[in-house]
Amino acid sequence: MSEQIQLSTCAEHTEIAVAQAQTLLVMASIKAPEMSECEDQRAPISVSAVIDRSGSMQGAKLQLTKATLGFVIKELKDGDQFGIVSYSDDAAETLKLTNMDHMGRQRAMEAVNRIQADGCTNLSGGLFMGLDQLQGTILQHPGAQSASSLLRRQTAKVQHPGLSPIRCDSLTLKIGNAYRAVSMHAAKSSKSAPTLKNQHKWTMFVRLGESQAGDVADYVQSVEYQLHPTFSRSTVAVTTAPFEVSRSGWGTFVVGIRVTLRPRFGSAVHTFDHELNFASPETFSTHTVQVTDTAGPHVSEPGQQAPPQVVVSSSTTKAVNDVTSVWLFTDGLANRGITTGPELVRETKQRLEAMTKPCSIFSFGFGADHNAQMLKEVADAGKGMYYFIEDENNIASSFADCLGGLQSIVAQNIRLTIEPQPGCTVQKVFTKYDHQVTPSASWVQIPDLYSEEARDLVVEVQVDPVDDACPDPSPILAWAMQYTNLITGQSSTVAASTVLARPEVARPQPPPAALDRQRNRLLCAEALEMSKRRADEGRLEEARTILRNAMDKIRGSATGADAFCVGLCEDLQDCEDQMVDVRMYRSKGGQMMMNMNSCHSYQRSCGMKAKYINKKKSAMVLKSAAMEEE
Repeated sequence: MSEQIQLSTCAEHTEIAVAQAQTLLVMASIKAPEMSECEDQRAPISVSAVIDRSGSMQGAKLQLTKATLGFVIKELKDGDQFGIVSYSDDAAETLKLTNMDHMGRQRAMEAVNRIQADGCTNLSGGLFMGLDQLQGTILQHPGAQSASSLLRRQTAKVQHPGLSPIRCDSLTLKIGNAYRAVSMHAAKSSKSAPTLKNQHKWTMFVRLGESQAGDVADYVQSVEYQLHPTFSRSTVAVTTAPFEVSRSGWGTFVVGIRVTLRPRFGSAVHTFDHELNFASPETFSTHTVQVTDTAGPHVSEPGQQAPPQVVVSSSTTKAVNDVTSVWLFTDGLANRGITTGPELVRETKQRLEAMTKPCSIFSFGFGADHNAQMLKEVADAGKGMYYFIEDENNIASSFADCLGGLQSIVAQNIRLTIEPQPGCTVQKVFTKYDHQVTPSASWVQIPDLYSEEARDLVVEVQVDPVDDACPDPSPILAWAMQYTNLITGQSSTVAASTVLARPEVARPQPPPAALDRQRNRLLCAEALEMSKRRADEGRLEEARTILRNAMDKIRGSATGADAFCVGLCEDLQDCEDQMVDVRMYRSKGGQMMMNMNSCHSYQRSCGMKAKYINKKKSAMVLKSAAMEEE
């Protein structure tokens, strides 16, 4: 099978009379090749999963989300990178961007198990940290301030009992374990493995570095240790100094440590990993983080508030793969950090522009209480998709659909140029993708294509009269497509022309079926957008009328009976059915319309009725269903 993207064109009519001026629809169709089933052929991916761990996630939602993350981790390969950012009142790097080899997948699973629900929803803080994680510049910022304020470094003033005020801008911690052996006679049998003896007595600790003044309690509010799941109490929270936990066991494992600083340091949260070591009486690693004392004198004018805390992680790992993505998951409304859609989208775009590698954002909104409009606009800014997850049963399939897509990317940076020939003018390009229309040449920019995907771009062209009849077709539009082929690793170019005959008298011609179907798709997407605007204003009857009119037009078109167009009408009908009253619309209808609009606008599946889905996505969704049944 060809490894190249195919480009073809067709026009609404094949001929127009020589003396006639006419507006004409022209379509360019892009078709991606099918990727081989060989896993080694696909491009490696780098993903930062940004997970809501606010209090509303407690229970089945969080458990299923964690199980789904476990499924995703198992489906990644050596060369893929995966990181986790979790957020509630603040954001924390739960798992540094990690290569998904055997050890990396193990560390990732341990990190997933440490996620617990509490607090509010600092969605912006989580999103920005996810982007920073891929960029290799993690910033923890409880207030989720703008990019310029996040780059400010402030000097902290820390006061210790019995000491003079000490100026410092960093905190050094020692994270490690002490160890002593237990004799075989005294050792007890392990409850998780009765044939083994708990020969090792160990103590996990968090201490100050040698050069750090004061006591650990001057800086640290609490420490949470995530132990191996075989312990009856695998999560241990310590709220008093010396912030240690002691246990007996028979083997080593990686302990997750979550350190919360005192309120005067912004209650910042730092996460660390430490692998138990029984080779010496004491083993530790040293970590330095930046701190700002929010109670300190950082103001230059009376009444001015102290700047927000900024903490720079010790992680310097960044995305090394060409396919990079942030997955943003939430079940509620943003109520910490940036809480308005326009401000969040504006800041997100600025951060994306500053990244060294293109990065997509996929947003996942769970249930009835999230801001679907905000999540869709964030996904649009990141050239990704918005997924509406109606209930717990759809969590795994939504993540699986997204993963299957990223694992089947065959092309990136697709730029389609349209050059009109003399006597023709491109007036409009019907697409949600970035594009520009000019008299000399127009262009459309498509971020990527998955295996087997198609993109059908419809343009409106003005054709002028000509002096001499020409019954033989001649070019009216020249198309050129450039892209990066991720299968071959090379840049490729494909060209095509749209031709038109100009006889004395033109014959009646029906439009090509393929073009008519795509005109109906555009009609469906436009109706969904217009109807939602009316419904958001409470004008449900007007919203329903828009959907009904669109269905009538599609059914009356030349391809109205085609399975594809019948499916369009079914989608519109499903949305109308969710407009019985305002309560029903706000609990499900609005989110469904947003989801379907994304799906049809970009011709890409996002969890709705398996539309536009490719083989890789289908296989991944089936795997996720099997996981749920286990």
